[in-house]
Amino acid sequence: MADVIADFWTGIDSHNWDLVASTLADDFIRIGMRDDEADTSRGKDTYMSFVSQVVGKMDHHDLRTDRIIYSADGRTAYIETVETIRPPGEDTVVMRFLNLMELNEQGLITKLDIFWKTPPKMPPEWIAVETVLEGD
Repeated sequence: MADVIADFWTGIDSHNWDLVASTLADDFIRIGMRDDEADTSRGKDTYMSFVSQVVGKMDHHDLRTDRIIYSADGRTAYIETVETIRPPGEDTVVMRFLNLMELNEQGLITKLDIFWKTPPKMPPEWIAVETVLEGD
């Protein structure tokens, strides 16, 4: 059986957008680290546009998945990740996250809710769904 949660994170780290898309339900929702509507994306297509654009703007991007913990029924997972980015012309930022993900009955991801530790250096303000997609 495929592990769509692991595939999602592998796809993000390797920038394999087809792999990421294959793990998501059409009604996927991502609640970002800013925890507001401006940093929430609704729908698989919106999320795919956002994530591919924001990662594509980076001079460097990698994502390490440290641990995935599943609920007893396998429909919820908690994922520890460390993301390293270098926005254009800026210093490297390392961010530690705990991510909550939910799966539907078909085994596709319906929700990603991001919780993070505040790093010593904050990422650029433009890394928000609304800001990135306004340029489309």
